[in-house]
Amino acid sequence: MQSRRAPFSSLRLHRFSVGGPSPAAQARKYARLGLPLVVGLAVAVFVDAVLPAPARTPAPLAVAEPVVAAPTAPGVAAAAPGVVADLAPRRSTRDQELQAQISRLLRDGQTPFSAVVVLEAHSGRILAVAEHSTRGRADGLATRPMAPAASVFKIVTSSALLEQGVDPSERVCFHGGKTRMQQQNLDDDARRDHTCLRFDDVVPLSANVAVAKLAQKHLTPALLRSHAERWGFGRTTSALRSEVASTANIPSAPFEFAEAAAGFGDVQLSALQGATIAGIVANDGVLVQARDFAGGDDVTAPVRVISAKNASVLRRMMGETVAHGTGHKAFSARPLLPVSAAGKTGSLTDYKTGLDTSWFIGFAPADAPELIVAAVVVNTSRWHIKAPWLAKESLRLALRNHGPLQPSSRVAAR
Repeated sequence: MQSRRAPFSSLRLHRFSVGGPSPAAQARKYARLGLPLVVGLAVAVFVDAVLPAPARTPAPLAVAEPVVAAPTAPGVAAAAPGVVADLAPRRSTRDQELQAQISRLLRDGQTPFSAVVVLEAHSGRILAVAEHSTRGRADGLATRPMAPAASVFKIVTSSALLEQGVDPSERVCFHGGKTRMQQQNLDDDARRDHTCLRFDDVVPLSANVAVAKLAQKHLTPALLRSHAERWGFGRTTSALRSEVASTANIPSAPFEFAEAAAGFGDVQLSALQGATIAGIVANDGVLVQARDFAGGDDVTAPVRVISAKNASVLRRMMGETVAHGTGHKAFSARPLLPVSAAGKTGSLTDYKTGLDTSWFIGFAPADAPELIVAAVVVNTSRWHIKAPWLAKESLRLALRNHGPLQPSSRVAAR
């Protein structure tokens, strides 16, 4: 069978690049296409001598490809899927040693579900995020609302009361309601209302009925909903893409509204948002966005949530919580903190599941906050540790590792 010669017009002329085929090799290629070897060599040399060389394409930079779930060295976070990596990796703000120490506390405590977040107060830099579960994967427990807020929500309610002009010295008398409330607890009854507290003692002692009665008297459901949104419920408040918004469903029915205001309602909170709430109080009413990368280009500017005056009142209430209130037992146990602390406890038992939630959000030192902590522990009836102790130990470790923070870390307006 006779071979067919390819017409000259079908030949593709190639410029020889560095490291490419030699003229002889190109000539042999042309010979395979039907040209005699001598003619092919002549064509190849002609092409090499006459045709202009195309511009050389530089090697692509390593950063041109998206980084997807790539393993990273400790302290350096990988880019999210679809995000082109920076020329230089962004340095994480996390203290890996501190994070490991707190994680060990959670494991030793055999907690069914638990999470701790530690922040620098004025910069929002995340120093540690620790998570643990004996019932499955723990990833993301700190950044999603895994537990009811319980009495931590009293901070939001008290803030709304202060904004409505309720004086911290206003007294409220009540009875019952230590672990659950009924409508009769909210009805004034001179024969039974033997416990009377000032408003500024209600938060330190976490008096449920007192908060509920003050809310019924001075607030409306719409007002409390609006106030909860300002404090970050219903939206994300950090620079972390993994954050899931905490939620506050405030009912309109009078009794259910009062329950929610006191911490018995359908309010779900993450440890990260708990730290944000404590940070607002610590930073004189300013929300500083939590972040886990140095630099802060992606961080929004601090936003005022409440007045500095009302934040000062809340800070004093939270200081009394640790000094004389519901946080005193945990924070007075040895080893003691080297500085004072302030915070708010929370506890709620689900009688259907048997799960018990405990909270502590706060800061240290109490009078000049530098560190923020939020701890949540969900236990069964058999438990080893609870949130107030865990928060105190986390602060103690952070203070031991870091000492006084540098003034340069202070970015929130005081």
